[in-house]
Amino acid sequence: MVLRKSGLAAAVLLACSPAAFSDDLNINGFMNVTAGNLSTEDISLDGYDDGVSFDVGTVVGLQMSKQVNDTTSATVQLISRGSDNYSTEASWAYVTYAANENTDIRMGRLRTPFFYYSDFLEVGYAYNWVRPPSIVYRLDAFSSISGVDVTHRFAIAGMDGSVQAYTGRYNDDFTLSGDTYNIELRRAAGLVFSLNSGDFGARLSYHQADLTLDVDPTGGRALDNLAAGGALAGVGDEFTADEDKAKFYQASVSYDNGSTAVIAEWTALDQTTALLNDDSAYLISAAQRFGDATVHLTYTVAEDDLESGVVGQVQKNAESKENSIILGMRYDYDSSTAFKVDIQQHDEELVNGAKGESGLLYNVGMSLVF
Repeated sequence: MVLRKSGLAAAVLLACSPAAFSDDLNINGFMNVTAGNLSTEDISLDGYDDGVSFDVGTVVGLQMSKQVNDTTSATVQLISRGSDNYSTEASWAYVTYAANENTDIRMGRLRTPFFYYSDFLEVGYAYNWVRPPSIVYRLDAFSSISGVDVTHRFAIAGMDGSVQAYTGRYNDDFTLSGDTYNIELRRAAGLVFSLNSGDFGARLSYHQADLTLDVDPTGGRALDNLAAGGALAGVGDEFTADEDKAKFYQASVSYDNGSTAVIAEWTALDQTTALLNDDSAYLISAAQRFGDATVHLTYTVAEDDLESGVVGQVQKNAESKENSIILGMRYDYDSSTAFKVDIQQHDEELVNGAKGESGLLYNVGMSLVF
């Protein structure tokens, strides 16, 4: 099944719109149950290894929404992920004020709108993959932010569009290459512009924040060692992160006529600190529906962009370049349920500056909404 972003995939999230509420509490849910394994231990991808794992991509979500009065509503989305030992967290917890029929103001814990599928990132039923390609859909650790946003919807020249602006703050631990760091994003802000006309759609977004990382050149973690290398090379000041500006760019175009779908999405990270390499990534994906079955093919690439001179030479120790080809099938065997199979050929061209390896990732999954 080929799904329009604004179609059936959005049904589980209708509680976000005041018009979707009744006098009762609205409860919706979704679940992705997956299994996967790598063909070799020589590569690293999505937390899988060469044994079958049922936890890495398994996600359960429950969304509760209540219209408090004519203009104000409350929404909470609870998520349990197998990759986090099924601990539960509130990925959404916000109040919505409908300023008018086209403008909403939300405050609380919000989804960070980095990507085309950000609003549906855990709702596997909303897309054809078992999970979106991770080398483009990175930044998992920062998928939610505490703050406020304003969304305005409009129509012009036969097209529907929206503009979303947000600001907020993030402070938590995150894991990178097996190491845990504390990260703080202050004065985070972004702007998202979307436009749709018939079967065509486009999206542009820009995000920025002041980034602070708890890196210690004597700590022994990967980024600690990189900072130590920078100090030895005489450029240690470049390998710190104390309210350094970080920027993220995204652009996508899509076509979906209900049976044939194509999407191209590009993203890029640009940071003033040399501690984290700048990078860019993109995907091109096509899907075709045959009755209840959908076949899809995706090509995706990510590569680092190093600084010049001595700084770039140090950054080569963490340089990465990789690409994947994903062939998959989705089968909607009943209402609100889909069975999926993906085979991903992953090529690590560079890993920490050294030549990498290639391998296959096999994924199967069930996605449903209720």
